[in-house]
Amino acid sequence: MKKVLLIGDSIRLGYQPAVTELLKDEAVVHGPAANCSFSAFTLWNLDNWAPEDDYDFIQWNNGQWDTCHMMDGKIHTPLPAYMEIQARIANILAKKTKRLVFATTTPVWPEQFESAKCHQRRNEDIISYNIAATKLCIKLGIEINDLHAVLAPDVKRYISKDMVHLTEEGNNACAEQVAAKVRS
Repeated sequence: MKKVLLIGDSIRLGYQPAVTELLKDEAVVHGPAANCSFSAFTLWNLDNWAPEDDYDFIQWNNGQWDTCHMMDGKIHTPLPAYMEIQARIANILAKKTKRLVFATTTPVWPEQFESAKCHQRRNEDIISYNIAATKLCIKLGIEINDLHAVLAPDVKRYISKDMVHLTEEGNNACAEQVAAKVRS
């Protein structure tokens, strides 16, 4: 059986049970019980969340929290800092697995930025962070799992009324994409 590790925020927490079910006869799927939230928090906790060095497959993501606009109007993790931290995470995780994959950040409802009282997100920011992270990962030889592309064609179908988290259909679509990536 393959040994799979998924690291990511609440979006990952939403689809991980379905991934576990889809791969139940092929892999043991691990993942932190915690929301891995923003990049610096993930980097800080990697020794707890990825304690072993023999995973067959690791997929990680950060982006929803990093692209939030805070009460001062500034983005939580500026893109240069995000990129530096993603490179550090990638270098650490690459030593722990045969196959390392970065999952792109999923979209939000376009109205989310104007509607949210805090932690406002814009798809323009998510897309620019995804593009930068994808370029970095390709340069480092890391595979990409484009979850953003899976959900973007029908955001209101796949993203719940909170405008950020996935619907059951969105969780299933991401789970199928992740399971297919593990199998490929």
